Amino acid sequence: MKALSIFVFVFRYFGRSIYRKMLLSFFLIIVLTVSVLVADFYYRTSANLKRDSVETMERLTQQSAATLNAYLSNVRSFAWNYFGDFDFQKFVMHMGNDPNAQSSYMGKFLNFINENPIVSNVMIAQLDGFSMRVGAAIPSSFQAETPRLTDIAVQGNGKGIWVPSKTYDLVSKQPVNTLAFVQAIRSISLSSPGPIVGVMLYDLSPDTINRWFEEVEGNRANKTYIVQMKDGTIVHSLDEEERGDVLLTPSELKKIGQGEGGHFYTKRQKDELLVLYEPLKGTDWLLVCEVPVSLLTKPVNDFTKRTAIIGSLSLLVSMLLASLFSSRTITPLKELSKGMKAIEYGNYSISLPVRSQDEVGYLSASFNRMAKEINRLIIKVYETELVKKNAEIKSLQSQINPHFLYNTLGIIDSLSSIDGDSRVSFISRSLAKMFRYNISGEDISTLEAEIQQIRLYLSIQKIRLDSRFDYSIYLEPGLEQTAIPKLLFQPLVENSILHGISRCVEGGSVRVEATKDERGCVQIHIWNNGEPIGDDRQHWLRALLQKEAINGEPPEERSSIGLLNVQTRIRLLYGDDFGIAFHSNEEYGTSFTITIKPSLHQGGNE
Repeated sequence: MKALSIFVFVFRYFGRSIYRKMLLSFFLIIVLTVSVLVADFYYRTSANLKRDSVETMERLTQQSAATLNAYLSNVRSFAWNYFGDFDFQKFVMHMGNDPNAQSSYMGKFLNFINENPIVSNVMIAQLDGFSMRVGAAIPSSFQAETPRLTDIAVQGNGKGIWVPSKTYDLVSKQPVNTLAFVQAIRSISLSSPGPIVGVMLYDLSPDTINRWFEEVEGNRANKTYIVQMKDGTIVHSLDEEERGDVLLTPSELKKIGQGEGGHFYTKRQKDELLVLYEPLKGTDWLLVCEVPVSLLTKPVNDFTKRTAIIGSLSLLVSMLLASLFSSRTITPLKELSKGMKAIEYGNYSISLPVRSQDEVGYLSASFNRMAKEINRLIIKVYETELVKKNAEIKSLQSQINPHFLYNTLGIIDSLSSIDGDSRVSFISRSLAKMFRYNISGEDISTLEAEIQQIRLYLSIQKIRLDSRFDYSIYLEPGLEQTAIPKLLFQPLVENSILHGISRCVEGGSVRVEATKDERGCVQIHIWNNGEPIGDDRQHWLRALLQKEAINGEPPEERSSIGLLNVQTRIRLLYGDDFGIAFHSNEEYGTSFTITIKPSLHQGGNE
């Protein structure tokens, strides 16, 4: 039932448009043709190609194993020759007593290393005594492998053993993975094997081994490993970190068994792999090569991709032709549909091209007239709201000043009766500067100018209150030219004097700071150490700042209109995420913090 519903939906979708039906027809014809050709070629060719590729990879793996077997066999045979040499056994037993013999053997071992670059150094050592090392120099600080290899050789009781080991890279000066051949030296007599008198240690060259691995892998995506036959762990690979990792699972080891080489398929994560293996003679190791199956079928896949590309291009050309055939009628209708969607998303400035004088052209022209009229009305409403907001800001700003001016005039009136008092002159000059600043006409000033205005105000209050209070002002360098609404935070400074410092008998202090926080916003802090704000009043003020205050508040609370005006101005200009926060207690004092953006053009409610 669900499938039938989907079919009906698709049928109706394409049935409503000639354009869709034409494109669908071309699409189905080309896709069907290309799909049949590609499927036929792929299934006929991929099986044969995969079989040939597997046979080729098996031959390469066998050849690689034969080469590695030859390297290992040379080392093993050379060591075995000395294992049965009576003179060499005597030399080892009395090592250090015969310099001529030691020089002779060192020359022989050095010739062997020169003839077999895969060997980096050879060490002959008594169990507890002298030792002789020939080949690459290894610092004494990095010979921790010697005791371990010696123990393995002794446990082998004269049998040669290949083991994973580490040696020292003189270029990188770091320990690197390598392979080592170890064999105990016994004092063999005609009647009995005799005791172990020393060990032979042969380190293979990591550079030579890795170069051989790189030649085996080539530039393909396959990877080569030497793996322990008993547990499937990696003995050696080009990736140093992989040593000891489990490569072959128990079930895969069971497939391998103890026989000759072969192959099987497996999965690693999401990739299907061909795993080829060959045992290495004289060891309990396997040479393992992993090849992605996708690499084997790459030629077929390449052909498939080329065919798909050709089909896609044919489909594109066909759809372009179909589009050209029907564009004179269908394109104007599609443009009209897109225009209606643009109107829905708020783009009222759109204009459609009128391509003809028929009914479709008439619809396009009517749509353009409608969009133009809507856009004109929206701009008109926006400009009206902008004028209204600016008027509201100016109205709020005009309510801030009278209280301070009234108090200042009272100070001048009180001091003017004292003849010869220079304070009257200072206050008059300061007041003149403040009046000139207030009536300058600009709504926006700089933070530096506002700070200067506050400095004049506090200097006047300092004269009025004398020793009852002091003040400090700090402006962080770089913020001087920050744009800020005029007289934004002066009401908060006035409140600090009126409600805080004026009640202090002595020791009052006001601090004004303008800094930048970690977000890049400007913060203006106004702090005083006067009488703190009571808990009930703090609760009321927070509600007021959040516009939650209710009507009918007591008359003394109406003095906070300056605080509310500042909060309203900030939110009108910068948005609801900015405004005033405060903190007050008896120990700390009272601090108001204004947070605004560093530039007015970034914000607010747009």
